[in-house]
Amino acid sequence: MKKFLTAILACALALVMMVATVGCSNGKYVANAVEGIEVEEFGFAVGKNSSKKTEILNAMNEVIEETNMLDVFSYYNDVYDEKTPSVTLQFPNLSDNTAGALKVYTESGFAPYEFYDGNDLVGVDVYLMSLVCEKLNMTLDVTDTDFDGICGKVATEDNAVGAAGITITEERKNTLAFSNPYDSSIQYIISTKDQAFTKLEQLQGKRIGVQKGTTGWLLITEEIESGVLKDTGTTVVDYVSGPVAFTALKTGKVDFVVIDKLPALSLVK
Repeated sequence: MKKFLTAILACALALVMMVATVGCSNGKYVANAVEGIEVEEFGFAVGKNSSKKTEILNAMNEVIEETNMLDVFSYYNDVYDEKTPSVTLQFPNLSDNTAGALKVYTESGFAPYEFYDGNDLVGVDVYLMSLVCEKLNMTLDVTDTDFDGICGKVATEDNAVGAAGITITEERKNTLAFSNPYDSSIQYIISTKDQAFTKLEQLQGKRIGVQKGTTGWLLITEEIESGVLKDTGTTVVDYVSGPVAFTALKTGKVDFVVIDKLPALSLVK
């Protein structure tokens, strides 16, 4: 199973590099991978001091190893695009579970990982957490909240879980325990077609929209403080979600948006 996960991550990285070369666009806007930065890995998080940390992490890792991730991503990409899914997923029945509710924090503006389908909060992360609950004999209690506060909530609440495309970092490991990686990503620049940039230095002097607390936010903030954007008049503008940042781009409030690969591609569709 570990070989299967490795193959999935390798395929995801290959897809990142392929799309980085050709970009993705539809109409006026385009998304291109940022050159020269590291690929990040996403994991599910639980507080390091949670009383059921080991059981929760074991269930997460089992789900990651046993699940065909390519099918899950295909299914929710189709749902987001309002298409009939080309694959079928098995959804667990959690209604009779007796071991309490698993509190899961997520942020809905991050398709295909989590988004609203009508009134229902769905997506890759929500589905995988339902499989985790099945293993734990628990029901699923999902809360949609600002991404910037998720790690703090998970770190301080007993047995709460973060499932929101959270990048595994050494700093976050100080207070959180992470599952094995279940997907990889890279940062993308969303722009108009006439400014289809791939390098951070091309954003000098511009207004850059980001989702607060995300890897994109950290990247741009650090580059303004001490990197290629320092002393160039570049400004970072924080938003609560990727879609809100993209709306700001479309209305001229920012010049570019920097966000993870799959949300970037979903937004420019």
